[in-house]
Amino acid sequence: MTDDVDTFHGGVFSDELAGGRAGAELQFATDSLVATVPPGRASASGRDFAIRYRDCQVDIGGYNGRMIFCRTADRSLTIFCDTPGFARALAGAAGGLLDEQLDATAATQRQAHRRGWLAGLLLVAVTAGFLLACFYGIRLAADASITAVPMAVDRQIGQQAYRLMDHDGPEVDDEVITNAVSGIVARLKPHAAAEGLQFDVHIIDADICNAFCLPGGTIVLYTGLLRRAGSAEEVAGVLAHEMAHASLRHGLRQVTQSVGIAAAVNLLIGNVEGLVVAGAEIFKLATINSYSRQQETDADTEGVRMLHAAGINPLSLARFFETMQREAGDLPAGLTWLSTHPDHAARIAAVRDQVGRLAQQEYVPFEIDWERVRTAASSDEFTAGE
Repeated sequence: MTDDVDTFHGGVFSDELAGGRAGAELQFATDSLVATVPPGRASASGRDFAIRYRDCQVDIGGYNGRMIFCRTADRSLTIFCDTPGFARALAGAAGGLLDEQLDATAATQRQAHRRGWLAGLLLVAVTAGFLLACFYGIRLAADASITAVPMAVDRQIGQQAYRLMDHDGPEVDDEVITNAVSGIVARLKPHAAAEGLQFDVHIIDADICNAFCLPGGTIVLYTGLLRRAGSAEEVAGVLAHEMAHASLRHGLRQVTQSVGIAAAVNLLIGNVEGLVVAGAEIFKLATINSYSRQQETDADTEGVRMLHAAGINPLSLARFFETMQREAGDLPAGLTWLSTHPDHAARIAAVRDQVGRLAQQEYVPFEIDWERVRTAASSDEFTAGE
């Protein structure tokens, strides 16, 4: 035998052992693999089991796929080991007698590893696909179920969000301004896609060229936009766009997407209380940036339809975009509505294309003295609402 450097821990299968199996210390003799079973399993003094290299049949397997089995031809004796380096040491000790078998077992082991990796990758891919299908399936189901959710839910979200927001200025109740805006909304409201939707327009005194719609029809309109709009029709274009967000329920859809899968599940089971609270917080922070590019496009399209149905020239929406673009050089800090609605050239073209395909309609202008409204919106003497 060689020294302890060539000793490996392994085991033996033999009918001569109590229980048929025992642990053993394996060493390499000149012509044999020798397994020494400790005392107590084979005899009081222990026992050596040996398999001559030229008679050895080598196989690989076991629970971990790395166990080397050395067997006699009649399989009455098996010596096994899964310690790293055992196969290499066995090949060296056997002087080439076992190289062909060991090469074959190594190839089998590599194939098993590849199959294991492929099986693992396939399992990961299948699991990931299943989870993604579940995730998007629930999200799609929740999105589809929005139509069954009462519009009162949208309204609660919008009202709570408005109460939580920093409004950037006092609310205006100057009658010249409020009557003009109310008249515009009154003409558009009957043509909203959602029946019975209430639109509450809050006019805020701030030099911000902006308007946005919260879920449920709560609209915020800044005097900065009124001052820069060239006509009541242009403001109608802006308001139609914002009202479209509410009637198409873009706000509730954004809430379910922002909150995530938990919100979708709650929506599916009819639990909307948490959705209202979460939605209010989301719109408190996100407000004008909450709608997707597709939702902005859809709001343009729906806004044009509403304007046309109300007898208001729908080109007013495109003209407001154009007004903002002309003034952008002089008013870089004030064009908030413009900066939060990207791709204006394309959207102007899309609006004009849509209008060109509408049925002929006689548009009735507003009987509003717009210069008077703009003057009032520029005044520092507003009576702020509570």
